[in-house]
Parts: sequence; C-alpha cells; structure tokens
Amino acid sequence: MVTAADFRSIYQYNWRVLRDFCDALAKLPEDALLRDREATHGSMKNIFHHILSVHDGWLNVTAQGASADPAMRERDFDEVPSMEPLREYLEKIIAKEDQFLKKLKEKDLDHGIQPEWKERPWPLRDALLQVTLEQAHHLGELIALFWQQDVEPPEMTWIDVGLLMKGDTRPS
Repeated sequence: MVTAADFRSIYQYNWRVLRDFCDALAKLPEDALLRDREATHGSMKNIFHHILSVHDGWLNVTAQGASADPAMRERDFDEVPSMEPLREYLEKIIAKEDQFLKKLKEKDLDHGIQPEWKERPWPLRDALLQVTLEQAHHLGELIALFWQQDVEPPEMTWIDVGLLMKGDTRPS
C-alpha cells in the first residue's frame, strides 16, 4: 500500500516533471503551441492546462475545498493565450498541494472525498493516484506531439527524473 511519505515523493516527481514540461512548451513557437492537433484537448497548451485542472480539481477544490486560483480554474482553455498564465497557475497549485501533502497522515488516505463530477465519494488515496496517472497519460500525449515536431520532450521517467532531482546528471 502506498504511504503518505510515498505520495510526498511521487508528488515531488510530478511537480518537477510538470515544471519541465511547462518550460519545454513555453519554448515552442506560438503556432506550434496553440495549433489544434485533434488531441484530447486540442492544442498542446490546452492539454497542459487540462493536467493542471485535474490537479486543482481533485486535490485543491475537492480535497481542500478551494482552488489554488479560482479565476484561472473558471477560464475556458482557449481563453488562456500563452504558457505564462499557466506557469503562474502551476506554481499556485504546487504550493497548495505541497502544504496539503506536508500535513498528510496515513489515516487521511482512506478519507472519502466527493468530486462534483463523480456520483460517489472516493478515498483520498485514489484521488492522489488518479491525478498522478492522468498526468502520466496526458504527458504521453504531449510527448507524442513533441516527437511529431522533431522536438525532444523533457525527461519524464521516474528513475532519471529522480536522479536529476538529486543533482545526479550521470546516465542511469
């Protein structure tokens, strides 16, 4: 069973990867970032925005009762013109999640939370896993879209990102 300490480690990884993908997306030409690629949420920017909405919706709105940035959360994906507002949203999400996870106890993991878009409550442990797995799925989508443009995506493997987080740049 995944422990509260495990979730803290997983989310340190999640946040590093999100920051790295945010940086990589911000480096793309505007037309490449905003073009509708007929993917789950159209553009690469919108896919990233969706990942942030998943984090905010499950772990801030549902688990803690308030969005990290209610005004941004209410915006339609296409209303956000660039990566800079999403970078600010990302940092607010990370700060709020970090404070939440720092206080997380083992007994909290089985506490039920009720998202407005679900029919019944789910244990917080499942919400933490849902966010992580959904992030991974959509990052895979972004990786494919980077490759279609002959752009190398950021590192996202657990082992290599973990090494980078420790400052170890040697090959794994």
